[in-house]
Order: sequence, then C-alpha cells, then structure tokens
Amino acid sequence: MTEAWVKPIENSIEGIRQGMLHTDGVEFDLRLTMDGELVLFHDNHLSKPQIEQIGGSKWTEDHTSEELAELDIRLFRTLLDDDVFANAWRDHGKVACVELKMPHPKSKIAGSVNPKKREKHARVMAKMVDSMLNEMDLQQSNVVMISFKRRFRHACARANVRWPVAQLQPAIPEIGGRRMKRILTLPSFMWLSLAFHLKHQKMVGAPMLPCALEYIHGATRHLTLGRTFGLKGYTGRRLNRLRKGYQAYVWPTPIGVEKSLQELGLTGMTDDTSPDSVTLPEGGARWTRWASQPLEPERAALLRDADPSDHSALIEEATREVTPWHELSGIERRGFLSSWRKKWNWDRDIDELVADSSPKTMPWEMSRLLGHRGSGKDFR
Repeated sequence: MTEAWVKPIENSIEGIRQGMLHTDGVEFDLRLTMDGELVLFHDNHLSKPQIEQIGGSKWTEDHTSEELAELDIRLFRTLLDDDVFANAWRDHGKVACVELKMPHPKSKIAGSVNPKKREKHARVMAKMVDSMLNEMDLQQSNVVMISFKRRFRHACARANVRWPVAQLQPAIPEIGGRRMKRILTLPSFMWLSLAFHLKHQKMVGAPMLPCALEYIHGATRHLTLGRTFGLKGYTGRRLNRLRKGYQAYVWPTPIGVEKSLQELGLTGMTDDTSPDSVTLPEGGARWTRWASQPLEPERAALLRDADPSDHSALIEEATREVTPWHELSGIERRGFLSSWRKKWNWDRDIDELVADSSPKTMPWEMSRLLGHRGSGKDFR
C-alpha cells in the first residue's frame, strides 16, 4: 500500500525541492540572522513552541543561524547546494521568486522605524543574495528578487544588484498580527489601482507584476480606484488588453481559480503541490506544469474531459510522455510561443520571444504555476 503524501514544511529544503519539481518554479522567503546568514523562513517571529525550544527573543532576526538550525530552519546556501533543486532551476527553465523579508521594528537587527537602518539592512541582504546567485550560472529570466520593503528597487540599485527586481504592493507593515496587518494595508490597497500598479512596474523595468488575488477575484476587486478587473468575461478580457503579455504573478492561488488563471495566461502561486491533488473543482484533471511541461491541445482536451476516476492514471501517463520544455526542439518551442502569443495577445513579436527562449530559459510572458513558499504555505 502506498504511503499517503505528507506536505513538507514551508520554506524547507524538501518543500522547495518538491515545488520546483512538481510545478514550474517556486517562491521562497529569506531573512538575515544575527550572525549574518541568510535563512529560509517567512515569519518575523517564532512560535511559542519554537521559543520554548531555543529560548531567547521571539523575533527571528535576534537569533543566530546555529540556533535557528535547531528548529530545522535552513541556510539559503544549503538550498543552493542541493543538486536536484539547482539543476531544475539552472537547466530546465524553471523560475524562482526570492522574497527578502524585513525584521520586526522591535528586533535587534534594524530594530526601529528608522528608514536609514532598514534601508541598510535591505541593501546588505540584496547584496548577499546577488553575490550568491552570481555563482549559480543562472539566466536572467530564471529569477526575480521581490520584497514588500518600501523603496526596495532603490535599495537593490544601491547594492548593485544585477538580477531582475519587483516591488510587492501594497506594502504590508511589519507590526501587528495577520488581521491587524490586513486592516492597516486596506487604505493603500484601495488607493492603488491595478492599472497604475501594472504600468508603474513596467515603467521601472520589473519583469512581471506581483499581483494580490484580491485585485482580480472576489468582492475586494471592486474596492480599488479605477476600472475593475477579473478572471472571467469582459473583466478578464479587459485585463489582458491592459497587460498585452506583461505577466502577472498572482498570490495566493487557491485550486478553485487555477483554471481561470491559466485560461487568461496568468501565473499563479499555489499552496497545493500534493501529487494526490489530481482533480480541479470544476472537473477535469489537474496539470501543474503549465510551462515546464506544456500540453498540446489534444492532450489538454483529454485531461479536461476525462472521468475523475481516470485522472490519476492520465496525469501519470502525461508526466511520462509529454516532452518537457528543456527537451523541446527550437521549432517546437516556437510553435508553443506562437500559439500563446496569438491566444493571449502578447505585444512582443515572435522573433523576440524565440530569442528569449532556450532549453534553459523562458520568456517572462509565459503562464506558469509556482509553488508558494516551496510546496505550499503552512496553515496554522
């Protein structure tokens, strides 16, 4: 009897490896420790059981990497040394969104609301990430550095970062719990129209638009200034007319919106990378490698129309038989790009798209599904 799959912890080496292999790439979080190491961790504070285990401050940045290792919080350099992860990232055209997290104002590292201290902290982190990525032999289109830190692009420019950068908006404060953060963020969310956000990101050279799901799905999409955008009907078509192929990375991406995102040519960040999750809520088999193992129309139709009892077997079959992006011929890659360009109204011509494509690279326009925090967020 096959053992049930157990989701790895968010931002763990195992989880990030799972996300990289099972989808088109990953998003993960970095923090800077008291002893100057980059570690894989999301929260600015430790949980009560974690504090009881290692003692000391509740703030993550107040601890050394050695102390955090007791909690199975791993170093960024350990992830980069993982051959399975690194080979998929470097050689198979997968993408990674590397998010730099800022410390809580009460922490000892950059612990204040002084913008100069926090700016310096962001520069130190950006410079370290830049240096470590430079040793990986990656392509520019395989990575983007992101952060909610205000003026993040400015900090990266001062750190001479050579990799693509994108600003997460609206800025989320470091203080307060989840509910308080959402309340404090609401005014900036309402004032920041999606159209302005997209045009600004494009103007400053960001390779894609980081887009909160609330801008295009649910009642919250009606709260912002400007025109309303959505995932279906005329609001979806309006979004694609605005984008013209400029990619939006949408988070979070519940399984219930995956089909709509893919049909619009958007990119999603999923918290469900389980190999047992084989059926979409609307029906049809669930395929999670939209870009890195693209389906021909006939295969896509087969998965869409199949009986749920056949989904698992059909996905296993497709995984074995469908040619991954890095093994496609130049003619085959051009064929996919030409089809997607026409379907989703990409602005760049086909020769430009092909020039940005290789076994190791994909154009930023491509629609992908990524593992959020590796193999998915931990729901506590």
